[in-house]
Amino acid sequence: LPWAAVALEPAAAAPEPLDGTCPAGDRSCAGASATPAGKYYWANQKGDLNRTGLSAHAVPFDLRRQAPAWRWADPEPGVIRATPLIDDKLNLYMSTINGRVIKLSPEGSVLWTYRSKYGAQPSVPALMDGLLFGNTERGWVYALDMETGEEVWAVQASNGTAGDTASMFAASGVVVAATMVPVGRETNNALVALSSRDGAHKWTHLMTGFNIYNFQGASPGDGTMVFMDSSGGVYRLNLETGAMLWESGIAERQASFFTTAAAVVGPNDVVYCVSNYGKYSDGDHGTVHAYNLSDGKPLWRTNVTLHAMQAVAIGRLAGSEGLSVVFGIGTNPGYPMLFRMIYRGFYAFPGIFWLLALTSGCFCCRRWRRRGSSCIVSGCSLIPMIVLVFLCYLAFMLSLHFLNIQLKNQPGWQFGLQLFAVPPSPQRIVALDAATGAERWRHELPAFAATACAGDDDELLPRMISLHRNEGLGHPICLPDSFSQAVIGGDGTAYVGYQDGRLFALRDVDGDGELRGDGEVSDFQFEHGFQASQAIAPGMLAVVPCGGGLWVWKSA
Repeated sequence: LPWAAVALEPAAAAPEPLDGTCPAGDRSCAGASATPAGKYYWANQKGDLNRTGLSAHAVPFDLRRQAPAWRWADPEPGVIRATPLIDDKLNLYMSTINGRVIKLSPEGSVLWTYRSKYGAQPSVPALMDGLLFGNTERGWVYALDMETGEEVWAVQASNGTAGDTASMFAASGVVVAATMVPVGRETNNALVALSSRDGAHKWTHLMTGFNIYNFQGASPGDGTMVFMDSSGGVYRLNLETGAMLWESGIAERQASFFTTAAAVVGPNDVVYCVSNYGKYSDGDHGTVHAYNLSDGKPLWRTNVTLHAMQAVAIGRLAGSEGLSVVFGIGTNPGYPMLFRMIYRGFYAFPGIFWLLALTSGCFCCRRWRRRGSSCIVSGCSLIPMIVLVFLCYLAFMLSLHFLNIQLKNQPGWQFGLQLFAVPPSPQRIVALDAATGAERWRHELPAFAATACAGDDDELLPRMISLHRNEGLGHPICLPDSFSQAVIGGDGTAYVGYQDGRLFALRDVDGDGELRGDGEVSDFQFEHGFQASQAIAPGMLAVVPCGGGLWVWKSA
């Protein structure tokens, strides 16, 4: 694959310098051509219908020196993967996987809480016309009154929806959800469109040969929707009828190619996609590819050396002229060590034990029969030993689990246990010229060597207890992407959550292609990884890591 194939004409330079607000008429800064999601500040994952992640409003940069204005601490030890939504009154809406939607005031007071009657809800909701739309793992799509939290309608669109972090799409009176047809699959393979007024079915789009993962539809606001499959194919559908207008993407892609990323429609009428080229487990590499919105014609493609698992944010970045795309690259985190021990070690260690127990049982049975006793007595005498060995094995697993938590800042100790360890993986955040795919800057991070993202080991047992109490409603681990999808503030700062628990604020103020110093790099440690992107409204930055609740910064 070429580093840059067919390039677009360079975008016109935008006025400088940035002063915290977008200059009048500056489309690349304010996203003036991006489609606003009604009257709400952050109505969807990534804000607008285009999914640019771009806001016209500047928010605090140095998160360590400026304390959050308030924090809502989640009273339940559950997992949160959904971005917070913000309405026109600066109220915030939180969705948790264990079936809750919580509305909070701009000051952090809980205004109402909705509890799903239709199962866990890993998807990201959307706001439109006074309603909040959600989706559950049992295939239900529902609408809530944003003012009261009361259910307006609920429809079972299918018999099941996958547990990935799909995003609801709501525009022009149509709600679109990803789902499984038929149920029983591991990933979603269909899109179902419903009327936003009453949930009436409008159309179903069934994928052929490829799947949908972390569905995130994007729209330029013209009655169409663009989305990407998990292998790098991109599609444009008529929103009213579901008819396909064009299909494009990586022509030579295979079903084994896999990414958790998505497509974004830029304010320049270009579709930006991020995917992986090759089988994920065989050391593939990421690629960013751009297409003409009108006909799907390929414009350029740029390879990156690491796994690419997040959709880009697009806008004007500090220190750069024209549009840029920014995103994190690197291998996603894995399962907590206790999970690895259960799924890998459970069959290894007990397997050896059962072999020894069977051998011992046969030996004892033979001896007892020589004495004239029954083998049943011999077998029963092994039961206490079996129980004892099992309890010892359980104690061994829990001991390693708690040791891993205590030594989480020294993940190298795990390499004495090659069965459970993972090799360190390089990670970085990059910004590319949206017109050509050429690199503008990169921010290298230390190789990630932990088995799981921050928080997944620490909170595993509390979450499993909570799951038991909630009759299995929810997920015990977050298992996020390596980075959250980036968002861009009105001053050109990019905000990106990372799997080690840090949220980065990045801006190349002097435009030299290098990020260094407190004026260009800031971070805040949340002790939890990130799946949800951040949300921005006038003077407000809302941050939701995988656990712990919601943090809100406000401009001074």
